[in-house]
Amino acid sequence: MSLRFRLNMLITLLFALILLAGSFYVINNARTAVQDEMQSVARLTSQLIEIVLLNNAGSSNHDIQENVLEKIANLESTRHLEIELYKTRNVDNAIPVKILPTITAKAPEWFVRLVKPSPVEYRRIFRTSETVYTVILIRANPSDEITEVWGETKGVLGLLILFAVLVNILVYISLGRGLAPIESILKGLDGIEKGEYQLRLPKFKFPELSRISEKFNNMAEVLQKSRDENRVLTQKSLVIQEDERRRLAQELHDEFGQSITAIKAVAASIGQAKNQDRELLESRAGTIAAFSDRMYEVARRMMRQLRPAILDEFGLISALQDMIDDWNTRHEEVFCHFEFKGKLNELGEEINITIYRVVQESLTNIVKHAKASDVTVSLNRVGGDEDHKESQRTEILLLIKDNGIGFDDSTAWGLGLLGMRERIEALNGSFVMKSGDNEGVEIIVKL
Repeated sequence: MSLRFRLNMLITLLFALILLAGSFYVINNARTAVQDEMQSVARLTSQLIEIVLLNNAGSSNHDIQENVLEKIANLESTRHLEIELYKTRNVDNAIPVKILPTITAKAPEWFVRLVKPSPVEYRRIFRTSETVYTVILIRANPSDEITEVWGETKGVLGLLILFAVLVNILVYISLGRGLAPIESILKGLDGIEKGEYQLRLPKFKFPELSRISEKFNNMAEVLQKSRDENRVLTQKSLVIQEDERRRLAQELHDEFGQSITAIKAVAASIGQAKNQDRELLESRAGTIAAFSDRMYEVARRMMRQLRPAILDEFGLISALQDMIDDWNTRHEEVFCHFEFKGKLNELGEEINITIYRVVQESLTNIVKHAKASDVTVSLNRVGGDEDHKESQRTEILLLIKDNGIGFDDSTAWGLGLLGMRERIEALNGSFVMKSGDNEGVEIIVKL
């Protein structure tokens, strides 16, 4: 069941209750009006008849009174009234049985039942001769009044029903127009679910829906940007992987291949020569040792590039100190200071290699772009107690800052920065970079 239908049903129910209450109010007023009218007309008529008869009461001619009563009883055009005369010689038997008036109103039966009043009846006994008594009976007949009230009530009820129907139609149309953007929002969400991050929602008329549209578009833009960055990083990773394999293959071919070939040649020459003197053998053995040392250095350098062994053997701090010392040795124009605090050799392999690579990439970027003369690398572990129990929350803070030329912070990040950020965010950490023209670069990492 759609939201539009449910809201419209609730509004329809509300209008039905209002219509019911209004109908009750109108019918109750109509019933009261009919009752008051009947009582008023019957009472007034009774009083007028009594006045006429009292004016003739002093006359000795009882025929005059009787004539007046007969004329009153024979009136045919009296509205709302039924007048009857009864003659009797016994006053005790003068009052006839009560008879309800016949209602012939031009109105629906249900309306007549709702508004018809209680019976209204007035009786008066007059002595018209020495032995004869006349009883005048006045009954109120609400037929004409009910007909009039129905005409008025019908108009009011019709207006109420027409109003309820028109308002309900108007509300239904308004809800349809107001909720129409929801379909666009749902289609947009379906598109996002399918990876169509280029989708954008239009600006809607209602401010609440416009805010949803704005947030949706911002979300889609962020997702599209992240996807594009991930694609670039993936492509770059593949390129770097292939370059690394090509370089390793080249070094294996150039260094290992040539060295092994040379060792084989020297060994072959030793085997083929006869009666070689000790000096020649020592020279050729030295050549083999030199080639072996060269192969070892090449292998050590390659393994260090692939995975710093010192990180596994001596921990993060020793690995960073070794890397920074080597970096300072190779770059005399800039010096890197290293500061650390807290227990940092118990962070785990994943965090260790992440911090190591972030520092490594940062130093590489400084050499390539910063034109700096001073660099500071600060690593601290804060929070928790001295034993760093697992129940105590701790935080790793890494700060890398240089005094180089910096760059505009709005400049698009390169692959190195994107790669560092991806590494940190993969560990649920935060990566913030601050920079400006001639203000150096500051990288703040929290894990």
